[in-house]
Amino acid sequence: MTSLAKTLGGPKALLFATLGGGYVLGRATEAGGKRAIKAWMAALKKRNTPCETKGQLFRVVTDGEDSGLKLGAGDEYRVLECDADAILIEVVNNPDNPYFVSSEFLTTISDFPGEGAGEVQTDD
Repeated sequence: MTSLAKTLGGPKALLFATLGGGYVLGRATEAGGKRAIKAWMAALKKRNTPCETKGQLFRVVTDGEDSGLKLGAGDEYRVLECDADAILIEVVNNPDNPYFVSSEFLTTISDFPGEGAGEVQTDD
């Protein structure tokens, strides 16, 4: 401590350097913390957005297969849950329910709405 105080020009200079350094470090930590909390809250909000298509019944218009699930024209399915692109569906009159499929797949074979249909769009 003595050597550092001599290098800085005395104990008063060491005190001010310590206080100034502490202030800068504290403000930087605060700014980083606020940014981290804001990002965490945005991720949490996105994760908890409701599924707009939940409970709705859709009809398949063209045959398709995804992840072992084969759907034919005329089949119907109900959306149970959504999480980004992953959609949990229940195929009507299918004993092997439920199935996870992509919203892109459902959009290409049925009347499922495209682009973000599984999530509520918010303006941030």
